[in-house]
Amino acid sequence: MCKINGKKLSEIRIEKGISRMELASRIGLSKSSIQKYETGVANPSDKVADKICMILKINKKEIEVHDIGYNFMDNTSKTVEYVRKQKGFIRYLTPTETEKWVHNHCEFDEKTAKCKIQTALNNSFGIAKKKYILLDPTLVHIPDWQRDTDMAKTIEIAENYNENKFDPIKIYIHDGILDVADGAHRLVAIIRKNEEAKKKDEPLIQAQMEITECNEHEAILTFLGQQSGRKTMSVADTYRAGVKANIKEYIDFKNLFEGYNIQITSEMHKLKNPIGVINPSGEALRLVERDRETLIKVLDLIIKLDWCGAKKNVFIIRNLKALQSLYATYGDEIEEKLLKNCKGAVYFESKISCITSKAELYDILSAEISK
Repeated sequence: MCKINGKKLSEIRIEKGISRMELASRIGLSKSSIQKYETGVANPSDKVADKICMILKINKKEIEVHDIGYNFMDNTSKTVEYVRKQKGFIRYLTPTETEKWVHNHCEFDEKTAKCKIQTALNNSFGIAKKKYILLDPTLVHIPDWQRDTDMAKTIEIAENYNENKFDPIKIYIHDGILDVADGAHRLVAIIRKNEEAKKKDEPLIQAQMEITECNEHEAILTFLGQQSGRKTMSVADTYRAGVKANIKEYIDFKNLFEGYNIQITSEMHKLKNPIGVINPSGEALRLVERDRETLIKVLDLIIKLDWCGAKKNVFIIRNLKALQSLYATYGDEIEEKLLKNCKGAVYFESKISCITSKAELYDILSAEISK
């Protein structure tokens, strides 16, 4: 089975000037099958998906929905979520425990280890003013001032390891040994990946490391300043990439809100006369994925209440979640009461838009329902 972005398939098909009937007949399917694919009711087999792409002359990646192993709703990896729930799994190791873990995975005696390190240093290469080496990761040490190691995170990195995605591990020479300044999680992850490679008789990875010309105090300052100048990626930051890559959570979010003609703030495609705007966020993605049915009721109710005519935007998380909670408490009876007592843009601007908390909004609307 091939998960696809049905809306994207429909757009490409129309752009190519091919009807559903024509596409179906060329594949050997019914017109209703193509309709089900485009509306998200069903997904084609891999064989059918390949035929569709061949007829439309597109790359399969253009319509395929991808799972990259990350939960964008909760900003956590699916691997991390799974591993942390396993009975007996020790999530965090102190720097001392991590040092012992690394040492236990080293298969070289002291003489061989020193020889390998010296060979790597002799074969170092430079780019601009930076100096790099390739070395077995078990030959590097973890200083006791490093942060605790999240072992679930190291498993995630190992499973998704890609040299193009991760920076080189920063190391420094202290009392004749190599210590980690920045990148302990990557170091442990590469060791994990190599352990799996040994079982499959595959080549081992030599960790790329940047040698920082500094003493221990300067290395500590490097560690403390590693977040300086970096911005944590938000859902709004990753929205366009998520849509481009056909990530399910983003596609579902886009299709639902654009279906209501609500402009997504991070969306390059601008809608004509949108009824409001929505900002992509983890909470917004959760609303779509975990309680889509109630969210649709909430959006329908907002439109019936004519709140969209107000100057201030109505589609903010506080309003959506408050109405969602009211549905959970009172059921569908809230619609009749709110339509009777809370309708109109004037009501929204004077009573609702000035509220700053979900709890306060819930109480105000709950009082209206109880009248």
